[in-house]
Amino acid sequence: MVSPFAPMVALRQRTPAQTAFGHVLRAFGLIHRVMRPYFQQYGLSQAQWAILRTLHRAQEEEGLKNGLRMGELGQRLLVQPPSVTTLVRRLVKAGLVAQSAAPNDRRGFELRLTPKGESLVSRVLLAHQDQIRSVMGGLGDEELPAFCQYLERVNTHLAALAAKTPDTLD
Repeated sequence: MVSPFAPMVALRQRTPAQTAFGHVLRAFGLIHRVMRPYFQQYGLSQAQWAILRTLHRAQEEEGLKNGLRMGELGQRLLVQPPSVTTLVRRLVKAGLVAQSAAPNDRRGFELRLTPKGESLVSRVLLAHQDQIRSVMGGLGDEELPAFCQYLERVNTHLAALAAKTPDTLD
């Protein structure tokens, strides 16, 4: 005779996908917990650092001297511009980011690091490599390429799913 509780027992058994998903969520939460005090020592939140680092990459590594528009910044951060607006305002008020009118668009503006923002990013980057090494220390250098390959496969799959998912904030 089949127990009436058999469906509940089956629900409690985790699939490999559920187990992996749980590990990803836990790792994300723990990375956030470890990195929060690291950025706080520079007077930043993790979200503010993401904005500063994205602007730095655009300016220094890609040569976009005029910076990025708010929409492009949101796209690179994988968030909607309204979510970024408050953070950007704080960074502007702190003198770390400047905004200027976008050419040919009276409503738009471009964001770029100020000299003060560039200086702060440079200070953070001096210690950043060691911090990242510490965070990723659970894996050896020989294991990291395979780990990155798996993550890239997951990211590619998620990007395809995201492209098919309607954005409810538009």
